[in-house]
Amino acid sequence: MKTKLLPGKLPAALLTQLIAKLPTKDKNLLIPPGVGLDAAGLKIGNELVAVTTDPITFATDQIAFYSVAVNVNDIACLGCRPRWYSATLLLPVNIKTSMVKQIWEELAYELRRYGITSIGGHVEVTPTVNTPILIGQIIGEVATKNKKLLDARNSLPGDKILLCNGVAIEGTALLAKERARDLVPLLSTVTLKKMRNLLVNPGICIWPSVKKILNISGVVALHDPTEGGIATALHELADAADLGLDVDGAVIPILKETQQLAAIFNFDPLGLLASGSFLIACKPNAVEKIISALGVNKVTEIGEFSQSKAKIIRYGTKKHLLPRYIQDEIVKALKCQI
Repeated sequence: MKTKLLPGKLPAALLTQLIAKLPTKDKNLLIPPGVGLDAAGLKIGNELVAVTTDPITFATDQIAFYSVAVNVNDIACLGCRPRWYSATLLLPVNIKTSMVKQIWEELAYELRRYGITSIGGHVEVTPTVNTPILIGQIIGEVATKNKKLLDARNSLPGDKILLCNGVAIEGTALLAKERARDLVPLLSTVTLKKMRNLLVNPGICIWPSVKKILNISGVVALHDPTEGGIATALHELADAADLGLDVDGAVIPILKETQQLAAIFNFDPLGLLASGSFLIACKPNAVEKIISALGVNKVTEIGEFSQSKAKIIRYGTKKHLLPRYIQDEIVKALKCQI
């Protein structure tokens, strides 16, 4: 029987099988494609760069904002500064010129905001899409003093796992917008405004925080949690290193606003879109330095890697297998009847 795929990321096992069929052997390819690897790491001459690409297929009125942020995040996770951006913009038939100009102006603003140069791309109107789709690509250059890329495959048993910012910033903001009509009778105007404002405060781009810790000795890897939430991101981080996890679920900082929506729409906050936070793998002696650099209220030590391949999440004395979400919990929340 043929398996039908759900919207969202491909299952990790399937993706691994597909990647194995690709030509990825090249002496200049330092970080190849793989589950849990946010971007490609390349050596070009004497320079180290990171390259990533991501599509924005849902937030039609803010696709440029999202495109720059999510691609910057992947570049940042390799310890690189975002430098060059290109994109393919697919537009539906009969789209208004005013909307195209709005996307363009927002893109120009976001690129200037992070000091990124546009290097071209492609734009077309096509009957194959019914909403604007922006597929962005960013190239970044290594920003660490030792001129080395951060590589999620380098984590070892006993390395600590930290989480910067609470979860789930992106998913909470998106739900507050998309389910606004249902939420108005249940939540105050102030609360709804705060939820939507999470996109800019603290925001979904992690580069401003990442650059504060790039040169701390003992930072091993970073990972950006997106679809499938923080739970799936933890799996991906461990998969990249071929290790297990021991995570303390009780200390994972779940935003109050996320908890409120979870109670209304019956979803697991650990499986909700989580751009805006990021995972840090580090040596034990680097924990205090990282917390000092980012702020004690922004960083939480949530677990460590283990030699065992098991991914465990603990709540007090009770241990469970850490869930992995093939489909993001936002799908459930958007469909939930209340």
